[in-house]
Amino acid sequence: MASGSGVSAAVSADTAVAEAIKSAGVAKPTIAFVACTVAHEAAAIQAAFAKALPGCSIHGLTSSGAVLAPGGATPAGVGCLLIEAADGAFTTAFDAAGDATKASEDLKAAMPSPQAIILSTVPGSEEGALEKIAVVFPGVKVFGGTAADNDVSGKWNVWSSTAVSGTGVSLVGVGAAVKFGSTMLGPYTPTAKKAAATECEGRKVGKIGGMPAKDWVLEWIGDAVKKEHAEGGMILGPTSTKPVCITQPTGELVSSHLAILGGPDDGSATFFTPVPEGAELVVMDSADGPATGYASTLVRKKRRASSSTAAAWPSPSATSSVTASRARSRPRRRASPCSAPPASASRASAVASTSSGISRWASRSSPDSERKCGSAHAVE
Repeated sequence: MASGSGVSAAVSADTAVAEAIKSAGVAKPTIAFVACTVAHEAAAIQAAFAKALPGCSIHGLTSSGAVLAPGGATPAGVGCLLIEAADGAFTTAFDAAGDATKASEDLKAAMPSPQAIILSTVPGSEEGALEKIAVVFPGVKVFGGTAADNDVSGKWNVWSSTAVSGTGVSLVGVGAAVKFGSTMLGPYTPTAKKAAATECEGRKVGKIGGMPAKDWVLEWIGDAVKKEHAEGGMILGPTSTKPVCITQPTGELVSSHLAILGGPDDGSATFFTPVPEGAELVVMDSADGPATGYASTLVRKKRRASSSTAAAWPSPSATSSVTASRARSRPRRRASPCSAPPASASRASAVASTSSGISRWASRSSPDSERKCGSAHAVE
């Protein structure tokens, strides 16, 4: 198995894709995990990758603000993780209408028993997609991330080698010939600020800490959301590096960034995920966040784990999921969307998208009950 990654900040879609592919340095990739920000037209990026990589399966999604790599964030970037693997190592399925049942059935027809599935879809579709996948693939772990845009206006997209969609769902099955493990790495740490969420309806929360939810947000964030507090509106920008986690019954922390404050007669705040009635909300510290914090955390944890197996990686306070895999019977180079390879590799094989307010996630707890804030995918 050969793999590598590349990132480009070129303005032209064709140039950016060509530069990213060249930087990845994989001669004959069989699957490509790709991302771009909404500074680019997703259809143009999808078409450029499909043209440049004929016959290669593609799993793609848009990001908010930047594409991440070990060296930091690339604003308005395009990135790719390219893998050359044996037949049957990875299989993709895609449904432009967002029908996760159909996509799952298509995947099952091509790969009846994947050991894991990587999922990307659009905001609001995540929980439903997970439930439908679980019906078709009971007991199979699912990892993934949500497509994003810069202002929650619906410019997000997911895509395959043949189509791009603002409502779609994209699946990657990981085959039995791939050694696959997972761990959770934490770019966030909890603070002492906590409060209970009440009067909850799905993603909309009426009160936090006994006061109108938007008042609580104003008290916490301050002048950056003053206008939206008065008029209502989207607060993704001011809160993109100020994550909130929901405490699970297990004690795990699952991130759920703020999205919208209610209007003049509406004291609510809307999150990016459903908030259970009475849930404990914990304000997290994201350090310097998307600038360098996320990537540097993942690189640091990966290096600390280089002498151990994925299952033995240390458990941080709140986390991003990383899945690691390699072909059992073939020589390999390491590659990871969020971490640098060991010294034996010739380049930093890493790229990931950032949702800047839309969380990464995993479908279920890992065996060591690590706390989750999101997910990324690694191939080794």
